[in-house]
Amino acid sequence: MTRIALVSPFTLPSCRGNSIMAERLKAGLSNRGFHVELFNSSTDAPERAILFCPDIVHSLHAVRSTKWMETVLSRTYVPWIITLTGTDYYVRQKTDRPSDQLKKNIEKASAVIAFHDEAYNFIKSLFPHFEKKFHVIPQGVEILRHDNDTENVRRQYGLNNNDVVFLIVSGIRQVKNIGYALDAFRDIEMAIPDAKLLLVGSVIEEDEAARVFEISESLSSFQYLGEKTHNEVRQLMSAADILFNTSLHEGMPASVLEAMAEDLPVLATDTSGNRSLVEDGRNGFLVSLDNKKELVEAAVRLAADKTLHNSMGSCAVQIVKDHYSIEQELDSYEKVYDIVS
Repeated sequence: MTRIALVSPFTLPSCRGNSIMAERLKAGLSNRGFHVELFNSSTDAPERAILFCPDIVHSLHAVRSTKWMETVLSRTYVPWIITLTGTDYYVRQKTDRPSDQLKKNIEKASAVIAFHDEAYNFIKSLFPHFEKKFHVIPQGVEILRHDNDTENVRRQYGLNNNDVVFLIVSGIRQVKNIGYALDAFRDIEMAIPDAKLLLVGSVIEEDEAARVFEISESLSSFQYLGEKTHNEVRQLMSAADILFNTSLHEGMPASVLEAMAEDLPVLATDTSGNRSLVEDGRNGFLVSLDNKKELVEAAVRLAADKTLHNSMGSCAVQIVKDHYSIEQELDSYEKVYDIVS
């Protein structure tokens, strides 16, 4: 039985993309006969992983767990697999480069996973000597059945059946660009009288949260719901109408992928990560980061055209079934484990 030490800087109950992925991989790989232990590099002592005696160490994020991983790998001489999750290779300007620590860790790793081709090509362009280590494995997502119907979920949050519910699922930090969404929503709520905007997620950067909440004060139809459990988020998605994502950068946004699994069309900025999931005009719209008018017009069109809305939702689910099943994700990881073993 292969022993996998799965390492994440965030684990439940903190409802972050890394947390959800870590739980999904742990459950799926365990069901396939692997002995998997999940370690939180922010709270668990690295000695716990050393005592586990893993055959493979697999970390979710290339940089955040560096010191923790250095301790483990200094005493456990096993292959190290890194899954790049987005912020670990993000650069603000095209002329910038990722951190030196990223390069050092990729050099040490036996395999490096990117979620999509654009991320793979970017990393390969930076580190061409390590190309043989790089693999593309998209995230997987489960299509759920919910006990609560849409009307009950909406009532729980003070929403009416006629409301057009836009949902943002994101921790509040600068890269998520939530202020841009709120600024655009001033015009959206003027054009759509029944529009509502819900934000779900924890405060990660206090300064950015203060800015976001200041902008939100001018909106009459905005609710900040704080952090919710994963199940509560999925239920909210099932009761919403449109998933809103205005990030500056994403790895592969779990919120977008899960919304697609809930029949939601997606309105997203045309940035890395979002492009990997949203096919413009098919399961949602991709809009420019610097064109608020385009964003507002796409939102109004989605809200007004029910046929288009329903068609995009159906396409979203089909894309998930075809390309983003958990079984496909697990199959791919098993192949990488075989390669490095």
